[in-house]
Amino acid sequence: MRWLALLAALATVGCTAVAEKPNPLPTRPPTSAPPAPDGRSQPVADPVYPEYGNPDIDVLRYNLDLAWDPAARQLTGTAALTVRAVRELSEIALDFGSAYTVDRATVDGADARPIRRTGDLVLRAGRPVAPDAVVTVVVGYHGRPATVPFPGARRDVSTLGLHVTQDGGLWAMQEPYGAFTWFPCSDQPSDEAVYDIAIRVPEGWVGVANGMPSGPDDHTYRWHAAEAMPTYLVTLAVDRFERHNDTGPHGLPITYWVRPQDSAAMLPTLRQSPRMLSWLEQKLGPYPFSSAGVVIVQNRSGMETQTMVTLGPITGVEAAPVLLHEYAHHWFGDSVTPRTWRDVWLNEGFATYLQGLFELDEHTATETGLLAAWRRIDAEQRAEAGPPARYRPDRFAARNVYVGPALMLHELRGVLGDPTFFAMLHDWVQHNRHTQQDRAGFTAWLRAYTGRDVSAIVDKWLDSPTTPA
Repeated sequence: MRWLALLAALATVGCTAVAEKPNPLPTRPPTSAPPAPDGRSQPVADPVYPEYGNPDIDVLRYNLDLAWDPAARQLTGTAALTVRAVRELSEIALDFGSAYTVDRATVDGADARPIRRTGDLVLRAGRPVAPDAVVTVVVGYHGRPATVPFPGARRDVSTLGLHVTQDGGLWAMQEPYGAFTWFPCSDQPSDEAVYDIAIRVPEGWVGVANGMPSGPDDHTYRWHAAEAMPTYLVTLAVDRFERHNDTGPHGLPITYWVRPQDSAAMLPTLRQSPRMLSWLEQKLGPYPFSSAGVVIVQNRSGMETQTMVTLGPITGVEAAPVLLHEYAHHWFGDSVTPRTWRDVWLNEGFATYLQGLFELDEHTATETGLLAAWRRIDAEQRAEAGPPARYRPDRFAARNVYVGPALMLHELRGVLGDPTFFAMLHDWVQHNRHTQQDRAGFTAWLRAYTGRDVSAIVDKWLDSPTTPA
């Protein structure tokens, strides 16, 4: 996720030449192949926001058929969910916004009476569902989207979910939750699924989601996301977009979706995407997905929505670093995903460090100035929001989870040396592609990979109430 205040601080840092870095050690092949990204997960209850998500189910696939009426501000949808029972179930509870009327609901084709219960949509199965059994849940609905408050204090984010613009457009941003404001789901990071999304819009409007599109066919845009993702990485945008095509490393298809009034300001930055992705591949290995893209929405923030970055119309010196930060998340946060929101630092710390390296290579920052700014901000944020691994739930995505873990990585770099450190950056994401990770997994992997126990460094940066010396 974009972070305006950090970028503003870094923009004031002076420039100097960057010293030549040693070549990294040859990276190591994974000890085992990563799991196939087929939507099968091992859901757990989230310790930070336990009221969202259902660890008793594992959603394998979402098939969303949506229609948006800009004049009436009404969303009509049919959501077909392929659900695996984690334990025996007599009912299936889904997160779903109360702004919608449920028109019909079925479980494996049998009518299921919908019940509203403390923010959930509960469907009674006609018979008990055995552990590991797979059922199809279908919900038809309509209503006017309504956002929910953001559980934090940021200048660029105040509400979450599906937003309606003044002229009838749509855009979604939903970290740590908010997908339930436009489709029934298990809204938590440990449940990943494959998505097919169809968006029917009036003439002149365009619907954008994750993956690559087909259509429009009868004013319907169809999107397929080939690799599984959690709900917070799903995007939806409807506006009068124009499509621009590009090609990234190894023939990677890239699309940009921009309103005509934003094109002059944004396309020069977006056209840097192939160069940015190549720069990231040199550090982290192959781009982990089958497509890339950016949709420019009427918003002030940015989000690393998988394969299709959702970004506000950012201009000036911060534009390129912000876009690079969101692309870095496709390795750190999209391919390797935190199991719970307790470990959001696994996303933001790595992406912030990569952004810092990019700014050094671009000669828009100095290492001394960068580290000084991070330390100053980290001290302020630990006092306000808590340590990165034990942050206050009402201060989600504060700057503490960005700069503290980035400083941790910098200390690890000094201890391990550049060759081992940069090989570690590459191999962490390549060895763990399409998996969910946590702090224990990271420290165990780091110990096995380097042959050194550096957990004391990790612990002090993640747990200390003040900035470590």
